[in-house]
Amino acid sequence: MRFFRGLWAAVLGFAVAGAAAADDGDRLVLKGPGGVEFSFQRVDVDGGSGPLAGRVFTMGNDDGGFRTPRTRVTVGGAFAGTEGRYYYLGTTEVTNRQYRAVMGDVVKGDDDLPVVGISWIDAQNFIDRLNRHLFDKELKSLPRSGAYPGFVRLPSEEEWEFAARGGTKVDLMVFEADLPYDEEEELAAYEWFSGPESSHGKIQKVGKLKPNPLGLYDMLGNVQEMTSSLYRVEYYQGRSGGFAARGGHYLTNEDDMVVSKRSEEPFYLGSADKGMKPNVKPTMGFRLALGVPILTDNKAIAELEKNWKTHRSTAGADMPAALSVAPVSDREKVSADEALQRLTRIAAVLEKSGQINAVRKELEGTRSALTDMVNVRKKADEDSAKAWVKIACDRGMYLALNIQKLELVKDAPTENLRMKAEEFRYNVTVLITSYNEIMAEMIKLPREAVLKGFDEHTVDIRRQLEKATEERITRDLGLQIRRIDITRRHYEAYEKAKRGDAQVWIQDYLNSKGE
Repeated sequence: MRFFRGLWAAVLGFAVAGAAAADDGDRLVLKGPGGVEFSFQRVDVDGGSGPLAGRVFTMGNDDGGFRTPRTRVTVGGAFAGTEGRYYYLGTTEVTNRQYRAVMGDVVKGDDDLPVVGISWIDAQNFIDRLNRHLFDKELKSLPRSGAYPGFVRLPSEEEWEFAARGGTKVDLMVFEADLPYDEEEELAAYEWFSGPESSHGKIQKVGKLKPNPLGLYDMLGNVQEMTSSLYRVEYYQGRSGGFAARGGHYLTNEDDMVVSKRSEEPFYLGSADKGMKPNVKPTMGFRLALGVPILTDNKAIAELEKNWKTHRSTAGADMPAALSVAPVSDREKVSADEALQRLTRIAAVLEKSGQINAVRKELEGTRSALTDMVNVRKKADEDSAKAWVKIACDRGMYLALNIQKLELVKDAPTENLRMKAEEFRYNVTVLITSYNEIMAEMIKLPREAVLKGFDEHTVDIRRQLEKATEERITRDLGLQIRRIDITRRHYEAYEKAKRGDAQVWIQDYLNSKGE
């Protein structure tokens, strides 16, 4: 792996060299019990300063298989500034000195070594006591969201990895690499790992090596770090297990020191035969973060409500949460746009290195192929949407017919008509289910393609109406046009709510006979 990192550095050297450590203006220092200091580094998040702003990035690494699957996530900042949102992360791992200042003389070891041999529950007890002290003695020093003060907690996996990658202090190509460091220097200049070139198999004092581009020390090594996130194989979906621990430690091999490294840690260790006890390890500690609640007061809630619709239709539309329920074509478009952006960055790198002419033809060919793929998919979506619209409208016509026949005979006095009523009732039930399934398929397609399909289908029927001469056909085509509008309204409501309303559908089609 070190060979490939070196090869990558040869290509990206100019971008990595541009990454600089954060300055002290981004640092916040809070005083704990006994005047012991807790230092935090500000981590800025791109995407604006609104309450729903965030930065989309890809966690994970393909080399890690199921342990580190590449997954798009969004990281947001707890606090808002004039230039954007941000959060705070501990400059170093929590030390023995800091832990003893809060909890008393309950751990052994040098003051400046990271605290280890404590459980996740112990860390939470430490955080609770530290917060109580800060609220009592340092309340004015805490950053705020409105009138609500920040509080100490463990970072989430997203916050940890975003910071480990260098955040906004590095170019995007460096951010997406295995390490955010200048490859011309040895990794040992930044991180403690196993072997005589680094830790010699022993835990080390915090802050002795160079910091990462954000000014954070020992992010990937020395001790593995607890997070607030429950471990899930795919980060935010699937089974929830123990807690997620991030990074390597002083016994980790150098080749395994990557920003995506993670593991599951049970809250308790043992077995049914031998009993259970809290999970503590000599290689695991933690780093603090500063956060704040989201729904702090009525003003914050009102601001979220005000921004919600705009967010989901603009910047939020391309974020993972919205895309999870978006049409496939929208997701493909985001992927294609990302691929085109990567090509642009690669071209810029090769331009800087003087190698652009050798691969210009291949880059342009790839760009054209991606663009063609988007256009072909768009045309296919439009064709598919038109077909689904026709199916939905035809199903709506048949549904309306059975609803209206049922209405006529549902209270019939004769056995024959009652049997007819049961037949129509059965038909309506089956047709409603089918109608719902059609709507579910239609919302997988781009909204603009479906609406265009409704427009074109209406035009087609109007053309037939213009050519019709028989009164019966003219009447039927006019009714069909009115019911196309009903089907369209049902689609728009389904697309918004992501579910259907059978009672509304039945009532709309029942009333359509008199329109």
